[in-house]
Amino acid sequence: MRHSKPKMLIFSHICTPQYITGAEKLLLFMVRELLPTFDCTLVVPNDGVIAEHARRLDIPVIIQDVPLINSLYSAESHMNDEIAEKQQSVQWRELIHLLNSERPDIVLTNTCVHPLPAIAGKSLGIPVVWTVMEAIRRTPYTSAAAAVIERYSDYLLGISEAALAPLRTPGLLPKTSLILPSWHHGELAPETWREQRQNRRNQLGITDGHKLIGYISSSIYEAKGLEHFMQMAVDVSERFPQAVFLIVGNPIDPAYFEKCLDYARSRNIIGRFRWIRFEEQVQTVYPAMDILVVPSLSVEGFGMTALEGMVFGKPVIVYGSGGLAEIGESTGNGGFVVPTGHVEGLFNRVSRLLGDEALLQAVGARNLEAAIGAFGIDAYRDRLRKFVDALIVRGYIPLWLVRGSGPTVYLFEDGVLRPFGSEEAFLGGGYLFEDVRTVPDSMIASLPQGEPIGGHTPQRGGKRRRRTAGRRRGGPARRRQALPRKAGSRRSRRSGKGSRRGSASGGPRKRR
Repeated sequence: MRHSKPKMLIFSHICTPQYITGAEKLLLFMVRELLPTFDCTLVVPNDGVIAEHARRLDIPVIIQDVPLINSLYSAESHMNDEIAEKQQSVQWRELIHLLNSERPDIVLTNTCVHPLPAIAGKSLGIPVVWTVMEAIRRTPYTSAAAAVIERYSDYLLGISEAALAPLRTPGLLPKTSLILPSWHHGELAPETWREQRQNRRNQLGITDGHKLIGYISSSIYEAKGLEHFMQMAVDVSERFPQAVFLIVGNPIDPAYFEKCLDYARSRNIIGRFRWIRFEEQVQTVYPAMDILVVPSLSVEGFGMTALEGMVFGKPVIVYGSGGLAEIGESTGNGGFVVPTGHVEGLFNRVSRLLGDEALLQAVGARNLEAAIGAFGIDAYRDRLRKFVDALIVRGYIPLWLVRGSGPTVYLFEDGVLRPFGSEEAFLGGGYLFEDVRTVPDSMIASLPQGEPIGGHTPQRGGKRRRRTAGRRRGGPARRRQALPRKAGSRRSRRSGKGSRRGSASGGPRKRR
């Protein structure tokens, strides 16, 4: 079957089984918006929520484990050693095989911890889009982490200035695009919010006279600031008897979660707190709230929870951590952005809203309008269109005849490298020097070696004993590449004059 759209292979770093994280949600949103232009396939490490959502959209899903490199995000000294180690693994060889089997026109990898798809794609000559949704940590090795992303990406997409800040290098700036997140408003069913509010509050045992202050995090751990929320909440509860509190999220560290709840237990007010482990249908939770607090302690790549609270017309109070500050400033909520770690600032702003009903309602109504203006779908699609228009898709050229920096030339066949033992063996097979591609030595070293093709074969990295097929009269002719085409071109990637040189099977052109 011929494809009328370029094929994009999209790698998600995680696929959580019970719930969907912010990074997964944002990736899926982008994929949906790319569907009119690209033939998308999603690659996930295991089955889970985002895979099921993709299948509902008729997006093919491939389950394949690809190791993550967390040290790239945390900018540690051993990141390159860890990458090199993973390139010797079975998963790396399976990744190369996947790319050769799927033959994508473009690879998209998501988040800083997922470099291997980018490295493999770049090594195979496939254009790479790298999306960053988190800010690399500031360490003495941050520039080295940025260098990895610069080397293995053709295009860089960031969801906020905070996420892109560590990557504003001279080499990355020309290929960087900022595409702020958005949402599909109709899918939130705004016509049902009043009913959803009443239903959820009834379930939680909350009356119309109560004011519900909410905290939401798909995964609850120390950096998400639940302890600060609890410290604020117990003080608010003493001043405002109508205040009740809702925690939504899955505790990653049970001991930490219990420690946070102890703040309420110690004041004998645990009965004023409610907890929901996870709720996929956010339109059933946000309407029940009166105020949302997002006290994240780490530098957030964006802060989708804060934006969602505004979309549902709620006052939102945040710590100024990375992208959260950007959301606050972009929506005119600078007065509700609190210095990170300042619990008293959270208390003061919540108290101000609870003490002024007119202000509480006015801020919520303004937030909905401001969120649409700054982050609405029209603005998102305009930014994405500009990026896609600039995207050049070269078309996939499969591995066939390859060499590293050494003299040996290999035939890549059935997932293994078969070395040519001599120039005569190469020429005798009818191959042309111009079809030999140079790939990184790490790829040569990581792939299994099969039976040699004729004659003596030099050892990998050994001394050169004779002139081999990799060099002929001063070196191989440079392979002529197909003309680049824009994304969305109607010409098939597997058909048309000049679309790809070689035999019908996609191999190198043989002499006749």
